[in-house]
Amino acid sequence: MSNILKSQFTKSEIESIYKTEIKDRQHPLKRLLFPKNDKDLQVVANTERALKYILMKDKPWFEKMKKGRKGKPPKLLNTKHYSSSSSALGEIRAYGYLLESTTLVKSVPKKSSPTPDFVVKENSEEIWVEVYSKQLHGEESRDLAEFYNEMTKLKEGRKGIIGEHFVRPFGKPNRGENIAEKVISVLASIKESEKQASEENTSILWLDFQDEIWNLGIGVDSVLPVSSGNGKFFAGEFWYAFYGWEGAPIFERQTTEIRHEIPPIQMRGDGRFRQNTKFDTVIISLFDAVIISLPRNTIIFENPYSEKPVKSWLWEKLVHLPWFNFEYSYLNWPKENLKQRIKIQEEILKALSRKAIYSW
Repeated sequence: MSNILKSQFTKSEIESIYKTEIKDRQHPLKRLLFPKNDKDLQVVANTERALKYILMKDKPWFEKMKKGRKGKPPKLLNTKHYSSSSSALGEIRAYGYLLESTTLVKSVPKKSSPTPDFVVKENSEEIWVEVYSKQLHGEESRDLAEFYNEMTKLKEGRKGIIGEHFVRPFGKPNRGENIAEKVISVLASIKESEKQASEENTSILWLDFQDEIWNLGIGVDSVLPVSSGNGKFFAGEFWYAFYGWEGAPIFERQTTEIRHEIPPIQMRGDGRFRQNTKFDTVIISLFDAVIISLPRNTIIFENPYSEKPVKSWLWEKLVHLPWFNFEYSYLNWPKENLKQRIKIQEEILKALSRKAIYSW
């Protein structure tokens, strides 16, 4: 195993991270410095791959991420707020992935007004990239931390203590919601203020889902409109969050067998990329694409309604991102037919819904 990551820290810094306690998870950096399983090792490999390019091309940026900017606490080595370290690692992976695929990317100095994390620039064209590492829902985070704390107390001086705690990574569904609908609504609302997006420049939202808390929380099938298993159908939460529409059937263990089954619940609003009318004004998301970064898959969803779409010169760079998955991505490249593709998926979901409702 490579030691690129460990080599960037002093012995005392590593010891400080090693001594951190388990809260809702172990410290995100501790997980990578002291991996325990194959899933940890995969994210270590991804992070070190990214870090290698950063150290070659922009080492001062990493030093600021490690030590903290002037007057600010360190992000990567923050032992109080684990979300800070998680966010830093997400930015490291995003920046390194981009540096590997293009030499045109630069980090953006933080200012008092909102700015994106990175800019890809060719000639006079700028592409804004904002990185977000989703954290565990607040209430779920507190409950899980309390569970680990209680288990630690019980295990002191005893062996064979086993406990279970049910976790809903995206929070408890509201009344009338199923779990899939809750996940969809949370994903669709990420960075919904869109302050780090531009009205003039193509803007990309990069979502890092490589934190430990997502090991069992969400997988690559979630980028598909629908998947199946054991004769049942399941909605793809990522796909619905960005391409779903009001009234779309949300599948959660529905089947087409003729027996008593609960029909799919209907989506209560449009997905992030759908046009919405609010106060008689047409609102189109300022984010023109979203990049979903999973441990072994990098998927890109393009906004089919964008007024400032991703340029062809950038697509030729993005397809070289580590773990890029073309077959699961939804792009207007190399042919501009994304609206048609989304429409076909919509018709398939409606037809499948009629079959599922028939079983009711």
